[in-house]
Amino acid sequence: MLYSYRKATPDNPHPGRRIPRYLKTIPTLVSALGLGILAGVSYPVVSYQFKDIKLFGSGDSGLLSPVFYQSKANDSSGPVLINGLDYTKASSWFPGSIQNELFTSPKKVDERAPDSYTLSIPSLGIFDAVVALRDEDLTKQLVQYPQTALPGQIGSPVIFGHSTLPQFFDPKKYTTIFSTLPKVKVGSDIFVTYDGVEYTYRITKTFEVKPNELWVLRQEYSDKTLKVITCVPPGTTLRRLVVEGTLINN
Repeated sequence: MLYSYRKATPDNPHPGRRIPRYLKTIPTLVSALGLGILAGVSYPVVSYQFKDIKLFGSGDSGLLSPVFYQSKANDSSGPVLINGLDYTKASSWFPGSIQNELFTSPKKVDERAPDSYTLSIPSLGIFDAVVALRDEDLTKQLVQYPQTALPGQIGSPVIFGHSTLPQFFDPKKYTTIFSTLPKVKVGSDIFVTYDGVEYTYRITKTFEVKPNELWVLRQEYSDKTLKVITCVPPGTTLRRLVVEGTLINN
């Protein structure tokens, strides 16, 4: 016999074994925890997408301000999502570029150039991050795109860095190092130390492009600039955030 019924009496109004009150709260706690995790993951993406909308004159959200932000993505056609790519490899970030083949070429960089140099963004707490010239593994370092100018030269060194949700930001881990790059402000400085010389690039603008907008890799030989790139919105690979700076005299 699996079940039995007991009649309630004045002396025993609740016959049978009662479920302890603390056990009744477990489903509620589990549901609340699940909703909290979901909100923590979705909030950075949603807030990033609506960062340019201010309601009732609300203050700075900590994300990019319209004063400092310029979008070059064609929103009417929507973002481009590319599946099946390994985004820990820099060659996956702009599919279709003929320069991607140079990541596996031993002659992609001048033999006299060092294997790497360092980059610092003090306003984001990033110091002496290694930028590789002959490797594309973004889990181990930042990566400079092939056939882009070396630091201090006319043109633009184009530097890729991995990112994820901002709550996982760790400037010592290259898988999360650029997670807070969307918060950088125009006027902040990026310091690059190459071959024993420190160069200061002052950020002049930030903008977004789609993965098929290869023009962003182009070299303009009228000035000495720097482009630092990561994926946005946070935790996704939909678009590329480009932070551009101009070399200043120290």
